[in-house]
Amino acid sequence: MTVTLGELYDVVHDRLERAASVTPPGDDPFAHALALAQVGTLVGHVHFLLGRPGDPVDSSANDTLRHLQHARRALYGAARWLPSVDPDSAANGGTLGSAVEASGAVLDLIRGHRDDTGAPITPYALAFSTRSARAYHLRHASSTLHSVSRIVHTVSAKLGHRNASLRLRTAHASLQYASVQARYTGAGADPALAAFPQALSLTPVPALPTDPLAQDADRIRDDCERLSRAAYETLHGRSAQPLSGSDLQMITRWRSLGTMLAGRLLVQAAGEAPNEEAGTLLRNCADLFRNSARAWRDVQERWHRVVDVDDPQIRPRLPKPSYEMVRRGQIARMPRGTDPHPAVEIARTSTLRAGRLLFGGDWDPDSGSRPPGTRPASDIVADAGGVAALVQTAYRLTVADWRIAVAAPQAVTAIEHRLLTDAPEHCPADHPYRFYKLHGHQAERLRNSFQQVRAAQQAAAQSLLASAPAIGMDTSRAVLDAAVHRNITARTWAPVRPAVVATPGAIARGPAVPPPTAPSRGARL
Repeated sequence: MTVTLGELYDVVHDRLERAASVTPPGDDPFAHALALAQVGTLVGHVHFLLGRPGDPVDSSANDTLRHLQHARRALYGAARWLPSVDPDSAANGGTLGSAVEASGAVLDLIRGHRDDTGAPITPYALAFSTRSARAYHLRHASSTLHSVSRIVHTVSAKLGHRNASLRLRTAHASLQYASVQARYTGAGADPALAAFPQALSLTPVPALPTDPLAQDADRIRDDCERLSRAAYETLHGRSAQPLSGSDLQMITRWRSLGTMLAGRLLVQAAGEAPNEEAGTLLRNCADLFRNSARAWRDVQERWHRVVDVDDPQIRPRLPKPSYEMVRRGQIARMPRGTDPHPAVEIARTSTLRAGRLLFGGDWDPDSGSRPPGTRPASDIVADAGGVAALVQTAYRLTVADWRIAVAAPQAVTAIEHRLLTDAPEHCPADHPYRFYKLHGHQAERLRNSFQQVRAAQQAAAQSLLASAPAIGMDTSRAVLDAAVHRNITARTWAPVRPAVVATPGAIARGPAVPPPTAPSRGARL
């Protein structure tokens, strides 16, 4: 299960609160030196988050950064009068060390959404491009700096070295000023950033019959993160292995089946809904999922009799050539297909997990036999983590499918020059071969077929979010998605009622913040 930014910040604040409540030994200079080294690392993390290279820095954050620079200089000056500490040991010392480790995980989570060159690799990479989003870090920085200032003050009172104590008092004052300034400039922070997800690699995690069914829903959501990353890289031409025509056909096949299975899961969840109204809403959602599955099948039909000559894994069954065709040289051997894109296997495993949640661990769509009977609805809902968690999983599938449908036309355009077809109704007159190059209008129909998928997935997502109040589903991720999708397309994503947004990872120490403001439409991914 992926971790979120809000969860990591909760760990940081919890560990810091514990560390600030513990009095360090008064006669152990090594313990004091280690504590100050850990505080210096934490302050450095905050300084990096508030002024990350390549990101716009709000002028209101400049005062906080200036106070942080003063504090870091004072901490460095105090450390010169204490025993030296190995920098690598900063995260290995008690509760404060675990806070350093969690703070480093915050940095890693945010960095993970960009590649080594700094280019975004997920649609969430630019989530902090708005002022309200950057204010989210400022509000958390305020709590962090308040806690570390308490630790610095405690250490300075215990030290017997006058020069070190004077510098620590300076550091304490600067940290207090920085904390107050960060809280002031962090007004209007976007609480939806608590749902900011971990960026997962495109390495598929296989779905095995021995996997516990109770883990399937979490792993489906992880598969959605991977599919979203693959779609984003495709949309911006950053894939190490671009999607081929065969890849698109196989993804379409698996997502058609997976969407249908997700609809059946919602039908089962409706029987376990908390009330009749919620059950009716979920059945309506299931109908929209069936519409989405039909839209995927329509795309599948558009690909019928289309072959990618550079990757002909999927192609019509061809009859053996006649002697005359061989004699005239009218045949050529098809090249070998390349390995499928990782997104193909990810789409397959997400479908397998949905089917096994529905039918049991032995279900196999490739067996050719009829699926077994559906498991009891109570078992399905229990293994999914409850009705709200199952609906959350279904929502995440709509998001991943919508992003695939947004990126797929770009992939078709990139490979259009190598697509062939043997559809007789469009074959040019006097063409001597069975296969001919796809006409422009045929390729355009392929691209346009994904528009129906986008519309169907958005309708399904809107229906799920409209049912959220009755089900008790956490919609904080949907608020984040709505902001992120404005950077992908100007079209509005499924609206979310602010009152439904849950509070895990909420900003510590401070009054409730207003609903998030819409990000600037000028910030395009």
